[in-house]
Amino acid sequence: MGAQPKPKSARKAKRRRKPPEEVVDYVVEIEGWDFSYWLALNTIRNALDPYHEHRHVQITGRLLRPAALKTDRVGLSLFPRISLEEERRKDLKPIAVGSIEVYPARLDANLGIPSDALVLILQMLIAGRLKYIVMRGSKFRYRSARLQSFSLATKLDEDDPASLETADG
Repeated sequence: MGAQPKPKSARKAKRRRKPPEEVVDYVVEIEGWDFSYWLALNTIRNALDPYHEHRHVQITGRLLRPAALKTDRVGLSLFPRISLEEERRKDLKPIAVGSIEVYPARLDANLGIPSDALVLILQMLIAGRLKYIVMRGSKFRYRSARLQSFSLATKLDEDDPASLETADG
């Protein structure tokens, strides 16, 4: 009996790993802000809370970085969320702290904040101390990007790579 050649074993397809997502720093100089509050009866049947409350801080500014976008107008919305309070957020598995979207004339960012941080942020805005918002997230894909972090600052830190570009450009 002759030796038969061994059948070739099927090669395992190598799984390609997704390349790490490029991180972009979005640096915004604050130019103005507004606060709105709304309270209404909750008309949903079997609602847990008889009231519906909405608090919203709208910040407008100029995008300093990245400079390659078509517009430098930015609108940021800060929404206080009870679910982000320290004792409640332990079971959350978030994928982002917010998002930013591109429109022809502006960028819009929506950011959740712990509800107890609202008073401190409003005090700093009223005093005119907050000057910059630095948001770190993914590159735009389909006109949208997820944000991993954000900070509100009175000045840009020269040691922080996210804030190397100053207001002078």
